[in-house]
Amino acid sequence: MTRAPLMTRTVPTTPGPPEGFASAGLDSQPGPGTGGAVPEDRLSGPASALEESMVAALNAEVLARGDATELVDAAYTLMPSPMGELVVVVTDRGLLRIGFDTEELSAVLTEVAEAVGPVVVEDSGMTRTVVAELGEYFAGERRSFDIALDLRLTRGFRAEVQQALADIPFGSTMSYAEMAAHLGNPKAVRAVGTACAKNPIPLILPCHRIVRSDGSFGNYRGGHDRKQWVLDFEAGSLPLTG
Repeated sequence: MTRAPLMTRTVPTTPGPPEGFASAGLDSQPGPGTGGAVPEDRLSGPASALEESMVAALNAEVLARGDATELVDAAYTLMPSPMGELVVVVTDRGLLRIGFDTEELSAVLTEVAEAVGPVVVEDSGMTRTVVAELGEYFAGERRSFDIALDLRLTRGFRAEVQQALADIPFGSTMSYAEMAAHLGNPKAVRAVGTACAKNPIPLILPCHRIVRSDGSFGNYRGGHDRKQWVLDFEAGSLPLTG
């Protein structure tokens, strides 16, 4: 299907970052991959100490056996960022999921396990490349990504929309209606909105660059403040974090 020309606009700058994000930095709230502890509010469910120790032992056993990528279905790490803690999940195919700290960690990992298999372990080594590129992005050193993607959490028109998000240049936006027209389906505005709200790999597939025709934000997995922050960041109105 021939796509219509991509119509984007430059993001206007705003006076400053949204309240609550002004002093956030990459060195804040270290996660387990950098020696910190998992915040209690990132864990849900009545898991007992025995259950937690059994999971930790299983992770250690799997990762101790040679090439871990051949033994696990997915690996994750918790990455501190100016947008709050991110859950980064990869498989042997590529980046599968990025979650915000507005989402329950257990829900993200359950979604992953149901899609790719039950062996999901915490391993900062397997996620190192993705974390490095995200760090460069937040430091203002990268405007696009060279990461292989695993798109098993999406399908159909939703997947088509999410992959097309990468066509929107850094620092620009387009409307839901413009994206629908770009994909040759101008009546699918609501479906485009759903695809953006359900995007499993935000930032890399930049759904934050899609806004309503009146300029308002619409739904975003990370919430209104994070969408405002990242648009301001890409517009150059915020200091770099590096």
